[in-house]
Amino acid sequence: MGSIHDLKREAYSIKKMKWREYMRGLIKGLFILFSVIVIAAALIKYNQPSIERPIQKDPDTNYNEEIGEKLKNTNFTKKIIVALRAAGYYPDSTIGYLIESPNNQVITIPLHNLDQLEKSTESEIQNIVNSIAETNDFQHFIVNVRLIDPTHKGG
Repeated sequence: MGSIHDLKREAYSIKKMKWREYMRGLIKGLFILFSVIVIAAALIKYNQPSIERPIQKDPDTNYNEEIGEKLKNTNFTKKIIVALRAAGYYPDSTIGYLIESPNNQVITIPLHNLDQLEKSTESEIQNIVNSIAETNDFQHFIVNVRLIDPTHKGG
């Protein structure tokens, strides 16, 4: 009877060995599968052709920067102030610019010593500004004249 018991024990240990081999194979297979997935994911991520485009500035931003440099380099503001003073106006030295595009350039000119702004005054100032703009190779500006109250101090 010992031999049957030995056979059962041997059969059990064979089953146990087969189970261990099966589990080892399963673990190896899962490890290999996981490794292949990780490697494939890494290759896909790092070998993809880049769809990123170089950063380009907004064309209007480029124009704004260009026009800003051009305003400085040509002393445009100073030329406007000198021309307006020569025409008998008293502009403030803080001329403002709003540049959105070549077709939408606004210049704001604060004036002293005027009680009211007449159309002829606006038209004359517009002509002065556009003449200087053309001479300096700028597009025409939309001129916004702002009267400064002589009793108001500090701008």
